[in-house]
Amino acid sequence: MSSPGSGSGASEALARFVAAPHSGRAFDDALRAARAIVSAARTALRTPTETSQLASRALASYGAPFRRAFANATTLAAASGIGADAPIVAAAVESGDRMGRSEADILEAIAVGREVAARLERALTLDAPWDAAAVIAGIAAAAAAARAAALDADATRNAIGLAATQAAGLGVAEGTPAAALACGKAAVNAVEAALLARHGFTAASASLEGRRGLAALMGSNFDAALLCDELGRRWRPA
Repeated sequence: MSSPGSGSGASEALARFVAAPHSGRAFDDALRAARAIVSAARTALRTPTETSQLASRALASYGAPFRRAFANATTLAAASGIGADAPIVAAAVESGDRMGRSEADILEAIAVGREVAARLERALTLDAPWDAAAVIAGIAAAAAAARAAALDADATRNAIGLAATQAAGLGVAEGTPAAALACGKAAVNAVEAALLARHGFTAASASLEGRRGLAALMGSNFDAALLCDELGRRWRPA
């Protein structure tokens, strides 16, 4: 594990990246990839899975936005070409729709969320028992939901922190309905985190890198440079 000081400011840097305007060829590539994912997602959502239908029935008393995010994420997790992006897409669409945001805004949110996920995958090595996909997707989905809700950097940092404090998922659940639960909860937690942050709910400023933050709890290594260097200037390949 890197020292606590080495990760100082990583949560703040992520929040600024999520809230900032973006442009350029690499961002355009990220938007094209997001557009393809949204197209695949809309097709997949026309045919809910058995698991997502069960979730909708079981959570009938749950708030409609959270129920939709859960059901959509579990449907998308099984869809070709979406997989680990499922919570990001579900959270961005639900958060954006609630706020009356445009399709272009939602695409930007998905592109930003996917970039956060890609960087976290490189920067954070989770201990073996954790479901890395579920944990990382939950943080990235919160970034996407915050972007779709047009939160400023401070509120975005809080949304990321609120999602981080709920991050979970066990690797042993792979291949069982419990894995779908982790995916659905990642989307729900993201939508909830963005909504709470928008209304002034706060979280620790260093939720990812702090001495008692997510990396300290779940990770064997955290490299803030891999997370933050050239953030917003260099994007992962589409």
